[in-house]
Amino acid sequence: MEIKIYCNYGVLGAEKRKKYTFGGPDSTANCFDELMVEIPEGWEPFKNTMGKLMVKAPWGWDYEISEVLQGNEKPCFYALDKNMNGHRCYLKTID
Repeated sequence: MEIKIYCNYGVLGAEKRKKYTFGGPDSTANCFDELMVEIPEGWEPFKNTMGKLMVKAPWGWDYEISEVLQGNEKPCFYALDKNMNGHRCYLKTID
């Protein structure tokens, strides 16, 4: 599945790096780019009861996309599993 994310520049508190957001650009960004990305394999997208798009991690936990979306050079999903081990999955950008 493909989703639209935003690569924000000049965000307060992150002036020297990119900040990726889902659902809209950061309100403090100087400028931003829209990107289409693919959700990584093993991460299952679904809508919750409120109609919000979320993802189920490979270990079965549910997350809002904004909770797990990170990255500087490349966007990625980053989350901790039940053993507090971090998992990073990079998102493929669609041209």
